Amino acid sequence: MIELFKDLKNIIGELSEEVNTMKVNVERVQEEGIKTEKVGKDIQKKVDEFQISIQPRVEKINELVNQINKRVE
Repeated sequence: MIELFKDLKNIIGELSEEVNTMKVNVERVQEEGIKTEKVGKDIQKKVDEFQISIQPRVEKINELVNQINKRVE
C-alpha cells in the first residue's frame, strides 16, 4: 500500500512538472504570435508605402501603353 502511495506521489509530481512545462510553452507560443502579428503589420505597412510610391510611375506607364495602343489601331 505504501508503494502505491509513493508511485502515486511520483506520478502526480511528474504530471505537475509537465503541466508547468506546458504553461511555459504556451506562453512562448503566445509571445511569438504577438511578434509575428507585429512583423505582419510592419510588412503590410511597407507594402502600402511601396504601392503609394510607385503609383505615379504605374499611371505613367498605363498612359504610354494607351497611347501606343491608340497608334496601333
